[in-house]
Amino acid sequence: MEQATAAARASLWRTALVFTPLLLLSLAGIVAIIVNLALEGASGLIVTLVLLTLAALLTGHQAIQSIRDLLSSPKETTGSIRRRWSRADAIVIRSYYVHVEGGVYKVDPAIYLELKEGDPVTITHYPHTNTVIAVEVHRE
Repeated sequence: MEQATAAARASLWRTALVFTPLLLLSLAGIVAIIVNLALEGASGLIVTLVLLTLAALLTGHQAIQSIRDLLSSPKETTGSIRRRWSRADAIVIRSYYVHVEGGVYKVDPAIYLELKEGDPVTITHYPHTNTVIAVEVHRE
């Protein structure tokens, strides 16, 4: 379990280290555009401002949730698997998901193959990103 926790925390660190600088760059760009608009008046920067604001919202959400998880303790969710599915993320990477007690969790392929809909499970995860540490199946 310690190895799984370390791997999950490493994933959170990677996410925070990728998205936090992108958030900061987006915010810096927004400030620069607002200052430019205030000093020089309306220009063609409105579209850029909207795009940078959208980028800041998206990267900010990822960065903040990862940082919140790094500062919090893991949580356990117990319930039955209501749904399991897979989908292609970024066209070539297949990801595997389970829905348990109102939460959607991305799991490793090896774990996914062992799980069936209706299985009672306990998922140990971080609360804000739902980064999974471990899945325990309660079969008789």
